[in-house]
Amino acid sequence: MAALNTEVVIYEKKDKIAYIKLNRPDKMNAINKKVAEAIREIWTDFRDDDNIYVAIFSGAGKSFCAGADVKDLGEVEKGRYKMSQSITLGDRPIGPNALSIKKPIIGALKGNILGAGLWLALECDIRIATEDAVFGLPEPKIGIPTVFAGFLARYMPQAVANELLLAGTNINAKRAYEIGLINKVVSRERLMQEAESIANTLCNNAPLAVRTMKQLIRQCWDMDFGSARAFTESVVVPVNNSEDAEEGKKAYLEKRKPIWRGR
Repeated sequence: MAALNTEVVIYEKKDKIAYIKLNRPDKMNAINKKVAEAIREIWTDFRDDDNIYVAIFSGAGKSFCAGADVKDLGEVEKGRYKMSQSITLGDRPIGPNALSIKKPIIGALKGNILGAGLWLALECDIRIATEDAVFGLPEPKIGIPTVFAGFLARYMPQAVANELLLAGTNINAKRAYEIGLINKVVSRERLMQEAESIANTLCNNAPLAVRTMKQLIRQCWDMDFGSARAFTESVVVPVNNSEDAEEGKKAYLEKRKPIWRGR
C-alpha cells in the first residue's frame, strides 16, 4: 500500500477501517491533478479490499476541501474546455460513486467544504461536521456554472439548493444539520472520535447486508417502483441465503456476537 500513500492524499488501514485524508493543508486541500489521480487509485483499492469494511474521509489542516484548485482550472485554454475535463462528472471523476463502491463512507468534515469539496462530501454516506464548517459553491463568483447543479436538490430542499447555486451563498453547520445535509455537528476535538465510533458500529454489522443496502439506496434512486422492486429482489435474495444471514440468526438465538465472514 505504500505506493498509494502519496504526499497529497494519506491512505491508512487499521483493522477494518480505511482512513483517507486529503493532504494539501496550505491550499485548504484544493484538488489538483495529483490529488485527483491519487484519490481515484485509493477509492479503487478501498473498493477491492475485502478486509476493509468502511472508510473515514477527511482533510488535513483547517479544512476538508475548498474545491478544485483554480490554478489547474486556469490551464484550460480559452474556448477549449470540455465536460470530460470536469473532476466531478468528467471522464475520470474523483467521487466514489463513479467507481460503484458499495462500502459505507463517513465524511469527517471541517472548515471549508466548497465546490468539488462539497460534492465529495455529498458522496459520503454519513456526514459529521464541526461547528465551524461552511458549505458552499463559489463557482458562479468566478464565472463557472457548477456541473452538478442538476443533482444538488437531491440532497437538500430545492430553495436551499437554489440559494447555493445561484447566489453562491454559504451555509453554516447549524443550517446544514437543520436541512438534513449532515448527520451530526461536533467540536473539532471530537470529530475523528465521532467518525470512528460510527465506523466501528458499521463494522459490527454484517458487511454483505450493509453493502447491499447502500447499493439499493444509490441505484433505486431514479427507478420506477417496478424496476426498483425487481432490482431489490435480484440483490437481496442472494444475501438472505448467505452464510452471514444464517450466522446472524443463529447468533441472535444463542445471544452471542455474530462472526461475519462476508459470504
